[in-house]
Amino acid sequence: MSINQNANTGALPDFRNLGILLRILVIVGGMSLAAALLKAEESRALMEELIDLSALVQPILLASLLVLAAANPWLHRLRYPYAIAVLIAIELAVTSVVYLFGLNAFRGLGVLVDYWLLTLFVTGVLIGYFDLRGRALSPALPEARLQALQARIRPHFLFNSINAVLSLIRQDPRRAEQVLEDLSDLFRVLMAPSAGADCR
Repeated sequence: MSINQNANTGALPDFRNLGILLRILVIVGGMSLAAALLKAEESRALMEELIDLSALVQPILLASLLVLAAANPWLHRLRYPYAIAVLIAIELAVTSVVYLFGLNAFRGLGVLVDYWLLTLFVTGVLIGYFDLRGRALSPALPEARLQALQARIRPHFLFNSINAVLSLIRQDPRRAEQVLEDLSDLFRVLMAPSAGADCR
């Protein structure tokens, strides 16, 4: 039960990142606790409800995380809508397999459709969470690049270079022109996309 984040907004998270996995475990655990609280009529029944829900949710969750970690590189090559569709298909397939294995071990598991609905709900919540998180963090990236570029262009260096060109204009115009061309080349290199990529 999980999600996909590429470098941009609208991307699945890295399912091999321990921080992402921890967030998923905490969110699903919190949702299980909330569901147990809603279902339990008295405090003594809370622990039983939580154990029942955990017996249902944890095998699906752990199997999902293993499959998503294995499929992570392939999922990140897909465009976001296709990655989401494949992710949902993986979750439903994992849920079905875990359900069928559980059916052989335990009786009275309920209907498979209920498990699919639960899986779709949890997956939708996680997709929404990671999408919102990606949107919240994305404005910071251009600003970080701008700050890195400003750090590369030392104000004193620029000021001294302009003064040097001004002093050369009357004495040696050709040399002043050459200095300006060199400065232009330097700034072109600094502002190239690969230079911005180094700062990411």
